[in-house]
Amino acid sequence: MTYKLWRAALALVLPLMAAAQSTPPPNQPAPPTTKPVPAPTRASLAGDYDGGQMEVGAELALLPDGHFRYELAYGALDESASGTWEVKDGAVFLTTVPAVVPPHFAVLSDKPDPRGGLWITLSNGAVMEGLVQTVYLLYSDAPPSNENPPAVAEVAADGHVPLPNNRMPRAIILEIPVVPIIDKPIPITGTGGHHLTVRFEPNGIGKADFRAQRLDVKDGVLVMTRPDLQLQLHFKLVKSLKPAAP
Repeated sequence: MTYKLWRAALALVLPLMAAAQSTPPPNQPAPPTTKPVPAPTRASLAGDYDGGQMEVGAELALLPDGHFRYELAYGALDESASGTWEVKDGAVFLTTVPAVVPPHFAVLSDKPDPRGGLWITLSNGAVMEGLVQTVYLLYSDAPPSNENPPAVAEVAADGHVPLPNNRMPRAIILEIPVVPIIDKPIPITGTGGHHLTVRFEPNGIGKADFRAQRLDVKDGVLVMTRPDLQLQLHFKLVKSLKPAAP
């Protein structure tokens, strides 16, 4: 067969091959149709959920009346919350009611100290018994971050805070142990010695301050992402809850 005849034959065969490939075999069943997944509603999501996983205990109750209860045990952290919940844009949102007043350190006095350096007295003792108080030292006006990490020191038994190169910081943050809360910076003015007396005010410690905390609904599982704890919780339905009969 000459090249021209081969090209002509190929031009006739290729359309037939393509048609054969595009024609379904006889008696082949049609592909199943996928039913749309109904949007989640308060009625379909109300229930008791378990979010436990390795080294984590977590429970969530979404009540039919729009209220919720939540508990978490994660390492040394015990956390709880209650409030209201709603369904919006295919997700669940939790809001703590009433809003939580976060724990913090209140400055009772800031006096010059002739010894120089930085000294801190905790008027009501250590936040946790046997735990040394950690202090973050801020040397710039920019907030601390991964790109701008603070120096870290510990308050000695006599209240002295060792400073890198004996350099006084612009502000300090006293660490609140266990809970994922960063207190407001305490400004340090002047270059002379400072003696701070502070009091720890627990307020709503141990309460989760949810403000429209989102839980995505994935195949019936409620997924809560907590960047502050570097944790993701997967709440699985244990028991559906129905509204009380009138």
